Amino acid sequence: MNSSLTDNQRLALKMAAQWFATLCSGEVTPQQNQKWQRWLAQHEDHRWAWQRVESLQGQLHSMPGRFSYQTLNHARQQSEVTRRRVLKGLLVLLGLGGSWKAWQTPAGQGLLADARTATGEIKTLRLQDGSQLSLNTASAADIRFTPQERLIRLHQGEISIITAQDTQPVSRPFLVQTQQGMLRALGTEFIVRQFDDATRLTVLKHAVEITLPGQRLQVSEGQTVRFTASTFGEVTALSGGAGSWSKGVLSVSDRPLAEVVAELARYRHGHLSCDPAVAHLRISGTFPLNDTDAVLHILSRTLPVRIHTLTPYWVNVVPA
Repeated sequence: MNSSLTDNQRLALKMAAQWFATLCSGEVTPQQNQKWQRWLAQHEDHRWAWQRVESLQGQLHSMPGRFSYQTLNHARQQSEVTRRRVLKGLLVLLGLGGSWKAWQTPAGQGLLADARTATGEIKTLRLQDGSQLSLNTASAADIRFTPQERLIRLHQGEISIITAQDTQPVSRPFLVQTQQGMLRALGTEFIVRQFDDATRLTVLKHAVEITLPGQRLQVSEGQTVRFTASTFGEVTALSGGAGSWSKGVLSVSDRPLAEVVAELARYRHGHLSCDPAVAHLRISGTFPLNDTDAVLHILSRTLPVRIHTLTPYWVNVVPA
């Protein structure tokens, strides 16, 4: 523990970390938000602690997004267990407690990963075999190439892979391991996204085989499936714009506004939500992912909505 801090500062940091994880859970009520603002205004130690938590990304610029924002990015499906994990990770980074076990979580492993992206960052790498690996916002993966296999271990976020023909004398399988299962490329191009409790596979070209304990599933070109560690979901056809993020854009065709806003939220820090009263509105278009504020402005000009900004980190899309 950092002995240079006063007891009040330590307490303020713990409270700030709790608020940080709570505010980014996607389940915050207006009353909770008001309570947080009152807490922030109560004492200068509270504001100091909040600024320290907010600046964590700047202090550790190589980490793949903030712990709590990372949870927010996963489709607002944060559980209480995950929220506690986020909080524990923050406290470890702030020097306020925790142990090595905190670093064994996906978020902790992500800090040590071979390839990482921050929130809003998209990166493309050329692997030693000539394959192309793209990492979406707030993603982390290890790259393990051996004489026997080519393995990508996805810790968090989303990756797009275009495989190359192996140049080794004995062709090595191209594998992607997630928290739920193992995927084997039977072709060239596919996308894998890691959620808190599931993996989603999207096949753009040829096919990919998924292996779970005692069962296998082959997913073909133009199909997508979500699976847990024990079961496969329904295999469905791809919607338009799948994988457009690897080109730095979000392409949608007749999608509900709520889904579009949820996607945009993955590329910015803080809280971005859509009011249920306008969630059903449909939208089509191609939008740049490197300027989500500009996209929100476009939405407000083309739909009967307005952008309610409480702070730069707390934005809601509401009825006009």
